[in-house]
Amino acid sequence: MTPQTVKIYIQKLKNIFWHLPKSIFFNFYYGFPSRKLTLVAVTGTDGKTTTVNLLHELLLQSGVKVGSISTLGAKIGEKNTSVGLHTTSPDSKVVQEMFKKMVEQGITHAVIEVTAHAIDQYRFWGCHFEVALITNTSHEHLDDFFDMAHYISTKAKLFTQATHNILNKDDPSYKVVTDLNPKNLTTYSTKEKADYRAAEIKLTPTKLSFYINKTLINTDSNYLYQVSNILAAFAAANILNISVEIFKKVVRQFPSMQGRREEVKNDLGIRCIVDFAHTPAAISSTLETIRATSKGKNIIIFGATGGRDQSKRPIMGKIVSELADIAIITADDTRHEKIEVINKQIISGIDQSRVKSKKFSYHNIPGRQDAFNYALKIAQPGDTVIACGKGHENTILHGNTEYPWSESEAFRTALRHRNQNNGNI
Repeated sequence: MTPQTVKIYIQKLKNIFWHLPKSIFFNFYYGFPSRKLTLVAVTGTDGKTTTVNLLHELLLQSGVKVGSISTLGAKIGEKNTSVGLHTTSPDSKVVQEMFKKMVEQGITHAVIEVTAHAIDQYRFWGCHFEVALITNTSHEHLDDFFDMAHYISTKAKLFTQATHNILNKDDPSYKVVTDLNPKNLTTYSTKEKADYRAAEIKLTPTKLSFYINKTLINTDSNYLYQVSNILAAFAAANILNISVEIFKKVVRQFPSMQGRREEVKNDLGIRCIVDFAHTPAAISSTLETIRATSKGKNIIIFGATGGRDQSKRPIMGKIVSELADIAIITADDTRHEKIEVINKQIISGIDQSRVKSKKFSYHNIPGRQDAFNYALKIAQPGDTVIACGKGHENTILHGNTEYPWSESEAFRTALRHRNQNNGNI
């Protein structure tokens, strides 16, 4: 057996003999609070946080008392609580504790972001979901699962805990999951015949519009991948009896989220964007939209996390070299890996023919703030600079140490640095 196989088998034993009993215990300890909530679960490689945030806002605007748990934290009433550094689905103790707090505050609904790891580790044991949906599955976490089929089937286990299930017909997960015969399945698609299908998709520099069946949707979040996120939310909203008019109103001015398509304003005519995109599929979708809506050059700042799936790194390099004009490869959460090794693996995937033909160029700048400074130094009015990978996170992890970090502040520092060097301030 390979070291990775051994690691996975050890983790599975730990899941059964540690995580499952722990989850059972805290369900009993807190009195099964989830039974007093209408739960909506969102899983998938990309789009989970956006979909959770959108559904939370839709329920809120419908007059429902709703809480949520996602990568951005837990929303319980007016309070937003962290779920832990680099955490999406918290520990079972934290989950049950948060559910209890929601019930105590009169909250009736909760929208939850659920990861494959959380499902594998029984963090939501004892929970029944009114609605469960899978946004998509793409290359991620393959160091923790045997292969894509096991990764998808792990996510599909969520459907065994739900009354209504929603699935993206465009995604490779569709066939694997439908072979498991999930009950009460609702489908959505941008290409195939489905219960909810998007058509006449139009993207401009300021707007995205399309039809869902016969309903016209307009949104100021002009990213093509939002079509799938909105379709997923539309399907869930219908099950939850949210009116179409409220849906159209909420998506028209898409709910903002820290670190997701977050723009840092400046007076230089340079579009500066912070985005959490950190998987090959997410980076590809983001760059495709920016390419379609930008006039100038597209400059991407990105890296890859240490101690995680190494096989995706060359893929990220290849995608960036095909869709961006300039890439600045830098540090993400390196953990205990050397940045030189991580960046070398990313660079190995770059399409060198595009470099030779001067259609693409890249710079290896390990210091993340240095990367921001250089990006703003070379950017011109009309260009777009997008920083991918860190998003909303407020620390960067090197070794065992969490250092304070902010992507938006890194942009502002780089903008000040540029102005100082130009003698403007």
